[in-house]
Amino acid sequence: MCSELETERLMLRELSPADEQALHALKSCPAQWRHQAVEPAELSDSATRIANYLKYRGSGADRRLFVYLARRRANGEVVGTVSLQRSERAIASLGLAVATAQWGRGFGTELARRLLAFGFAELALNRIAADVSVDNHPCMRVMEKIGMRREGVARECIFAQGRWWTEAKYAVLRSDWVRMLLPQLASL
Repeated sequence: MCSELETERLMLRELSPADEQALHALKSCPAQWRHQAVEPAELSDSATRIANYLKYRGSGADRRLFVYLARRRANGEVVGTVSLQRSERAIASLGLAVATAQWGRGFGTELARRLLAFGFAELALNRIAADVSVDNHPCMRVMEKIGMRREGVARECIFAQGRWWTEAKYAVLRSDWVRMLLPQLASL
């Protein structure tokens, strides 16, 4: 399975123990917690997060987790993380985090598009979904830019950071993704 993915501006490498410091710097920033329904301690314990990822990701056709650390091709600067987590063989959830210093530069859209392509073209997924806090307007814009449809809202569905979180439910189907690609392929 692919351990590296690329975009025009980014190199995505599968998360490894060598990434502990980079992941900690990204995830321990309070601005990262503001829009994520998780406890800050869970995000900032990078060693445990990486160890759990490696322990539970699975292998071969049964592999269920794919987590990538993204760096700029030009200078190696960490841009963020992006992931797919399969719940069934052909269904997965998309996860995305962009370093605060990189916000507003289109990296979230670039990362998410690359993972859609990976999921549909290489993993043969049929559906990719994402849950986004309704307070996280930039992430909701990314989901819409990459062709995901808002399918609804789960009100007060997660308790974290001392409060209830409401999440918007997004998804894109393989057939939607293929339709989005057709105009690009026709122009080649």
